[in-house]
Amino acid sequence: MSPGTSENASAADQQRRLQLVRQFGTFTQAYSTAVQPELEYFWHGEAYLAFRRKWGITCVLADPVGKAELHGPLLAAFTKKFPKNCFWQISRETATLLQEQGFWINEMGCDTRLELANYDFAGKQKERLRHATNWLAKHNYKVREGAFAQDVSQSEIRRLSEQWQAERRTTRDVYFFNRPIVYADEVDVRKFFLFSPSGQPVAFIFFDPIYRDGNVVGYSPAIKRRLSDAPLRAEEGIMKVAIEQFQREEIERVMLGLSPMAGITDREFRANPLIHFSWSRALNAWWINRYFYNLAGHADFKRRFDGLEEQTYYASKCLFNDVRVVASLKLAGAL
Repeated sequence: MSPGTSENASAADQQRRLQLVRQFGTFTQAYSTAVQPELEYFWHGEAYLAFRRKWGITCVLADPVGKAELHGPLLAAFTKKFPKNCFWQISRETATLLQEQGFWINEMGCDTRLELANYDFAGKQKERLRHATNWLAKHNYKVREGAFAQDVSQSEIRRLSEQWQAERRTTRDVYFFNRPIVYADEVDVRKFFLFSPSGQPVAFIFFDPIYRDGNVVGYSPAIKRRLSDAPLRAEEGIMKVAIEQFQREEIERVMLGLSPMAGITDREFRANPLIHFSWSRALNAWWINRYFYNLAGHADFKRRFDGLEEQTYYASKCLFNDVRVVASLKLAGAL
């Protein structure tokens, strides 16, 4: 594809993107950028950006995928073609390149990295994780990795997912920041299920792969569901079993995913002061946590794993970002 061109998704294009992800997809959202429906793509040489558009605003998901030396030219070509833009959940490296182009850079919450070679579940901070698997085993719940048709049926997992969605504060599926669930086996995606004493699946977590140089080097929990009457310890129990399995396979790391609005200080880059004022207060805003999204609970859950927190960033050249933020949340289905 010629430099500076965009495309919509197709099977052949997806395979091209996945080839790049397997070489350079070292970040949490890399796999999602390659496979998520409704995304558009901008190419510059053998590197791409994933994005969606709403109200004339181009909203970019995560980092460029391709050789590091292509990221700067790709971003320059992209911002020239789509000047009314914003970037979500980008890394420090991408933030640095965009700041050089005159962007405001704001922290938007941390991702949490677990280095598995020396990781264990000892210590008081991880006591709840140990207790979760002990409680589940005591009450005859079982965590197993599974495959569709062989271990679970599409209908029962679809039913579980629909019930979970119906009981949430926001009953719509949220995309863009999350990829939609696929009720089938997917290459390199790991799927762990919690089965009740009667053998029925009551919760699950699907882990997306993280790659480097053609190999899977990590996983990130991308899709989680739990029936309302499933044990409250379900997610902790599944995570512990999955992490221990990945350790046996000598997988390097697990990325727990974004904790929105967590750990914001904005001391590293030239931050937009208006965004900083609102986002740095969001985590502890009772009305957001109660009526919209439990930001504090989300961050607290991930801190139980005692991993290394790494900030992710939002970038925009615009001082007033209300329309950009609302457009992004609307296209994601969050509003």
